[in-house]
Amino acid sequence: MTPRPQRPIRIWGIAVLLLSTALGAFYLLSPSPPQGLNDRTQWLANGPSLPAFSLPSTQGVLDIDHMKGHWTLWLFGYTHCPDVCPTDLGVLARVMQQRRTAHQLLPQTIFVSVDPTRDSLPLLARYLTAFDPSFIGAQADKSQLQPFTQTMGVYAALHTDERDASGNYPVDHSTSFYLFNPAGTLQASFQNPQSVQELIQQFQRIIPNS
Repeated sequence: MTPRPQRPIRIWGIAVLLLSTALGAFYLLSPSPPQGLNDRTQWLANGPSLPAFSLPSTQGVLDIDHMKGHWTLWLFGYTHCPDVCPTDLGVLARVMQQRRTAHQLLPQTIFVSVDPTRDSLPLLARYLTAFDPSFIGAQADKSQLQPFTQTMGVYAALHTDERDASGNYPVDHSTSFYLFNPAGTLQASFQNPQSVQELIQQFQRIIPNS
C-alpha cells in the first residue's frame, strides 16, 4: 500500500510555526502601556498614522511634515462654542504653563476649527492667543476633515438651519484630545473632561523625558 503524502501537513505546520513566531515578535516588540493612566485615557502601542492632509492655519499651511519630530496634540471645535471649547483650551493652557515653568517638553497644540465659515484665521489667532500664544489655529471644512475622521473618528455637524436671531448656530463636534508621537502615529487619546493635574500626570507618563 502506498503511504499518503505528508507534505500538506508539514507545510501547514510550518505556517503555524511562522505565524506563532510573528505574533510572539509583535507582542515582544510592542511597547508596554505606561502605568497609572486614568480610565479616560486610551494609549495605543501601534496607533495609526494620518494620511496626507493640508489645512490653512495661523502659521501657514499645515501638512503631514509639520508633525515629524514633534509630539502633536490635536483638538477640534469652533470659536463660537459656548462652553466645551473654552473650558478645554483653558485646561490645556494651564497644563502648558506648568510644563513650561518646569522646563518640560511642550507638544505643539493645534486647535482645528470645524466651522471655517465663521472662524477666519485672524479670528482664530486672536482667540487662541488669549489662552496660550503657542497654540496653532487651523481650519477644516467637511472634506478637509476626512483624514482625521478616518484615522481618529473625528466628527462635526453644523446645524446651520438652527440659526438664532443673531445668525449663530450650534455645532456638534468631537471633544477628545489626540496625541501623536514624533514618528507621526497616534499614541493616545484623552476623553474629556480631564483636570489640569490629570493631564499633567498623563503627559508625564506618556511623553518620554518629560
